[in-house]
Amino acid sequence: MADMVEAAGTDRFGSALLNHLQEACGADYCAVFRIGAEAPSEVATGSYDGSQTAHSRVATYLQRAYWSKDPAMVYAQTQLSGTVPMLMRMDVSHLQDPMLREAIWPRIRDRVVVAGRSRYCTFSMSVLREGWGGFTPVEIERVGASADLLISVLAKHAELIGRAPGAMAGVISSLPDIEAGIESESPLTRREGQVCARILYGLTTTGIALDLGVSTETVKTFRKLAYRRLRIGSERELLQWYLALQDRLGRS
Repeated sequence: MADMVEAAGTDRFGSALLNHLQEACGADYCAVFRIGAEAPSEVATGSYDGSQTAHSRVATYLQRAYWSKDPAMVYAQTQLSGTVPMLMRMDVSHLQDPMLREAIWPRIRDRVVVAGRSRYCTFSMSVLREGWGGFTPVEIERVGASADLLISVLAKHAELIGRAPGAMAGVISSLPDIEAGIESESPLTRREGQVCARILYGLTTTGIALDLGVSTETVKTFRKLAYRRLRIGSERELLQWYLALQDRLGRS
């Protein structure tokens, strides 16, 4: 679990999530979706052999709208309410649509779906096992026991990679708002805050220099000073710091 939390917001999150699920229930694949009012979207995938198998199947699942024929996804979209996660087990061999089974879950023996709401979004995670044996009651219980924490980690990952629009609306969308948030409660100097705000807004070093009317070396100097003051070392850590700052401001 610790490795999965640490991997949130990085490219290795899918594999770290699958490693956790393998230990909990012997999963071979996993796929995480953000559930919207219409079509779901991919958040993360993991395959036991490190391949892109799960990702490729998810792409087909979404592009061909197979999700609309998936009973578990439809149920999660229409029936999930409140903050308590939902755990569903689906026998893939009994699916009425053979194309869905053959295109998306060939050789899959068993499937468990965890669905739940975070502060901003709703998520659905498919946990899949290939081969001869299905999930045991004890294995399913382990997944259910960590459902709350799993949904929280999925939400944090989605926030960090920018795939949770509700979480980012009004937070990273406006440069003046970003600057105001940083100025209201941070140890940064005015210029350091201006540089960090523009990094969060997505400007390059050259773009920041042009916007502030300074040299690129000056931008790099203020970025270095800001990172040192915040005790961080990367843009990803800057985003994590800013999201935590917004959480504090939202609670005050």
